[in-house]
Amino acid sequence: MKDVTIIGGGISGLTAGIYAQLSGLQSEIYERHTIVGGQCTSWMRNGFHIDNCVHWMTGTNPKTELYQLWTDVGVLGNGQELLKHDYFLQVNIDGVKAHVWRDLNKMQDELLAIAPEDAKEIRSFIKAIKDFQAISIPALKPNEQMNFGDKIKMLSMIKALPVARKFGTMSIDDYIKRFKNPTIKALISNYLPKQYYVLATFFMYAMFTTGNADLPLGGSDMITNRMRDTYLSLGGEIHCRKKANKFVIENQRVTKVEFEDGSATETKNVICTTDPSVSFALLGETYMDAIFRKCYADKKSYPIFSEVNVYFSVETSIAHLPIMELFNCEPFEIANKTHSVLCMNNYADEPNFAPEGKGLMQILVVQYEEDYEYWNNLYTTDKEAYRQAKTALVKEIQSRLEKHYPELQGKLTEIECVTPKSFNRFTGAYKGSYMGFVQTPHVEKMTHTGIIDGLNNFHLAGQWLLTPGGLPNALITGRWAVQRLLQRENRLHDFCCKKK
Repeated sequence: MKDVTIIGGGISGLTAGIYAQLSGLQSEIYERHTIVGGQCTSWMRNGFHIDNCVHWMTGTNPKTELYQLWTDVGVLGNGQELLKHDYFLQVNIDGVKAHVWRDLNKMQDELLAIAPEDAKEIRSFIKAIKDFQAISIPALKPNEQMNFGDKIKMLSMIKALPVARKFGTMSIDDYIKRFKNPTIKALISNYLPKQYYVLATFFMYAMFTTGNADLPLGGSDMITNRMRDTYLSLGGEIHCRKKANKFVIENQRVTKVEFEDGSATETKNVICTTDPSVSFALLGETYMDAIFRKCYADKKSYPIFSEVNVYFSVETSIAHLPIMELFNCEPFEIANKTHSVLCMNNYADEPNFAPEGKGLMQILVVQYEEDYEYWNNLYTTDKEAYRQAKTALVKEIQSRLEKHYPELQGKLTEIECVTPKSFNRFTGAYKGSYMGFVQTPHVEKMTHTGIIDGLNNFHLAGQWLLTPGGLPNALITGRWAVQRLLQRENRLHDFCCKKK
């Protein structure tokens, strides 16, 4: 019997395993899929590498605590190359182009030239991003383990407080109403759900402009493989194709995990990193506390979202195209909703994602819970209709791509179409949501310690514990779960004491 049984081999599970091993705890990971990685996933299709997760990664600035975590788990450092671009996103609305430049002065000058009528709001927008550059996500310790010195360090982020107070109750959709120019509006709303509080946009652009949101070369596959190899090198064990079926609870402890294949393992401590909807199904819904009950019940305040991702191979190099471009197009329908904007992600700077001389692009369209229900109903009632809906959608998108990029006429071939139902089927994501609950204004930020009342040896970890989720929160909560486990056993002094 190992010291720690980890259910789920995604980013959070791998992180928990690595820190458990570094702290002298023997651990093992049980993963339902054939491979580890969870939502941080990629695969090959017709000679092309499909990356269905990371487009940017917070924590690439060596001065941040997140960078230390990414280094601990093997993702950064040791010569790992980062893809650094002069701009994060190009927006093209009716031929008027604007960029999220790394140089904020350059960005402000460009936006003012495009929309002098929005000058006052543009300057306010740029200032908000600059002020948010002071933010550095606390990652080394959970809040209850911070000492006075740790909290003093957080005072460096005080510069962002006035911006947070001024715009903290404003959604992206509300904020863009302050602007007149459609290109500026599109640059601010980008591809995030419109219900998000606008601080998310300030934060995202602030992280990019401080070198804290770049992309490791190799993307999701590199991240997962490096973490897996780090964990195994420390003596951890991974068991794939092991879907947990039930947690056996005795005397306020999880004493056994039963698996779908009929096997079982006895446990000393459990860290469960699955979606909470899965975790509480395994525990029994009576263990779901008020925090999660509120989030699942109040869908307006805590919505979820997903995407339709369509991948095209290109019979030529597309290195001349933008790395990421948001552009308007002729309206089309997805799940009975009209869309008139597409977001294109270009993988030309990933040398191993496409055969030599060819290109790979991804189209992203945001989907919500009701859109998931559309795709889910199609899939469960009529799989042929589901396939036909995907085929029709791909044709609609392809025609708009060829109109926007006329040089690609006749050179595009669809190689993959991922719907919210696909996210659910292949990664177990709750209703296809590849992140946690959306952080909306007017409601308290969702945070959870991962400790469940009535269970003395059980901890949750994963992106759903900290709004709005994502890779950094999966990483952080995996580390924190081990710290909290050790604190419960009065062994916190052992944390990370073992040399790698």
